[in-house]
Amino acid sequence: MEDLSIVIPCYNEALNIPTLINEFEAVVKERKDISIILVDNGSTDNSQVVLQQTIAKSPFKDIFEIVHVPINKGYGHGILQGLFATKTSVIAWTHADLQTPPKDVIAAFDSYKGMKMEQPNKEIFVRGIRKKRAWGATFFTWGMGVMSSMALSQKLYDVNAQPKLFSKSFFDRIQSEAPNDFSLDLYFLYHAQQQCIMKEIPVFFHNRVHGEAKGGGSLKTRIKLIKRTYQYIFELKAKL
Repeated sequence: MEDLSIVIPCYNEALNIPTLINEFEAVVKERKDISIILVDNGSTDNSQVVLQQTIAKSPFKDIFEIVHVPINKGYGHGILQGLFATKTSVIAWTHADLQTPPKDVIAAFDSYKGMKMEQPNKEIFVRGIRKKRAWGATFFTWGMGVMSSMALSQKLYDVNAQPKLFSKSFFDRIQSEAPNDFSLDLYFLYHAQQQCIMKEIPVFFHNRVHGEAKGGGSLKTRIKLIKRTYQYIFELKAKL
């Protein structure tokens, strides 16, 4: 039987964590094939304490695990620490800000299992594609996709959409050169399109209720993300 570990990086998400855990409880409940790894990615607020206290009160506390990263070394680094801690045959990551609801990860897993039954010897990669976004965010995403696609000679779009779900064996093959920053999404997607059968599921992006977006949420962070992505595209291209 396929089992899933869901990795969720949390950086200064103390206000979102109780709702996040409650929503995962609602969709996972007593399923025995799903576990959740919450990564305190070097938070400077009280995220670690809130994680511990909220999970301790959960009726499904056994499905949760906390990975503590003492110093934040980047978005990608936090996700990778969670992925390294997984022990299941299928793994995924999504965000803690609730802009991508927990039910989307479950939908991705169910889609994966259906495809795996039909093609058991193939690698499957399931990814979210965001729908009904604001025009500004959509234009930004489109521009990033065009830039990435042209440079890497591969159709790449909505690179940073969540969730992303794949086999542990796929991760084991590509993890050695995975970047520690927001380029991680591009790195995974590029290799997935080379090695896997791709499956897209529609996801509806919600507004962040608490805290600040860590990448691409404001003009300042979008410019920073564009610069880093542009730099990383050519780093990746040089290795091909």
